[in-house]
Amino acid sequence: MNVYLKITLSLLLLVYFFNCENTNYPEDIWDEDDNGNAGPFITSVVPEQGAFAGIDTLTINGGNFSTVSSENIVYFNESIGRIISSSSEMIEVVGPNLVSDSITIRIAVQGALEFGSYSDLYKLYPAVENYGPFDQFTDIFSLDLDRDENLIVSLDGSPNSEFWMVDIDQDSSIWSGSLSKGSGMKLGPDGSIYFVNYQRFLYKDEQGTEKENSEIFKRLNGNATDLDFDSFGNLYVGGNGSSIDVVDIQDNDGLTSGVTQAVDLDSLDIVAMRVFFDFLYILTNNASFDQAIYRMAILNSEGALGELEFVFDWSLYSNNQFSALCFTLDYQGNLYIGSDSELYPITVVENGSAKTLYPSILSPPINYMSWGNSNYLYVINRMSDLNRVQRINTRTLGANYYGRP
Repeated sequence: MNVYLKITLSLLLLVYFFNCENTNYPEDIWDEDDNGNAGPFITSVVPEQGAFAGIDTLTINGGNFSTVSSENIVYFNESIGRIISSSSEMIEVVGPNLVSDSITIRIAVQGALEFGSYSDLYKLYPAVENYGPFDQFTDIFSLDLDRDENLIVSLDGSPNSEFWMVDIDQDSSIWSGSLSKGSGMKLGPDGSIYFVNYQRFLYKDEQGTEKENSEIFKRLNGNATDLDFDSFGNLYVGGNGSSIDVVDIQDNDGLTSGVTQAVDLDSLDIVAMRVFFDFLYILTNNASFDQAIYRMAILNSEGALGELEFVFDWSLYSNNQFSALCFTLDYQGNLYIGSDSELYPITVVENGSAKTLYPSILSPPINYMSWGNSNYLYVINRMSDLNRVQRINTRTLGANYYGRP
């Protein structure tokens, strides 16, 4: 058989094969008559005005959703939200950490061939944002704010320590030079900055002061870590010397004049302190490194203090696995505790019950904190590769800061 004959027979066999019905051949996978399940649709999103990105739970109302949550996908532009629950007419979802005022919300449902789209653009706001010009090259230690919401920050730099001011437009300038960084700082009623730095000295700087003119204001009875003013203008100072001093800042008669030991804490060292109305709250360590928050009543206008009252056991709460580094209070007296914990960088304690504030978008450690004059809590987040100030919208007001001019 020659070659041409072989080719001809092969072609005839191929024609025969494709023109004959093969009863064992499977049916088509694609059903041209299948139009899929009814497509999802969205009628409203609550809250209507927008929500905190990565924090708030949104309620999406509409229809043709799956009652199985994993069969729904909610898109915020190209990002995907985290679904909490679903029914055929409602989906609860936490939006992604995507900050934008022009977000398209779409829903895909398994079995449906079309997306459901919300007719309006949606807004996701930042609950936490980096604030000011700080980066890995700025070594930040403490901060405070004035009545106009200007932020003052203590930085330790080479060759000079300095205080920087960041205004409400986030423009920065040097506020003053400084003899050292401040482990704790407060603006006083006279407009000066009072600060301490783990030593037995209280420092005082005025705006525009050069480093060489910065002064040691008072000598203290123990090494000092933090400080705060009460409503009478008294300045409480304490640290790892187990002593709380009350300082009369109007006294200019020498280093030791106007300094009175208000209480000897024996084995307790102070990490941070905060005045709330008629009480001085303190975060403490003991010799076993157990941590707790106590308070003492402010008894009179001279700053005398009452007995220790137990408030919150941080070591029990954290199982001694993490350290509390700072704290403050809101206007209702709820505690906000900053720590080095991945699980709870900031813990809120309300009526003895603790919960975590924004754990999905805050990072430890939270080293220092101070409330502004509205809902914003300003914190220092000093990581190994980045030092920054963050502004947190807490949706609540802070307690009064009595020293602010």
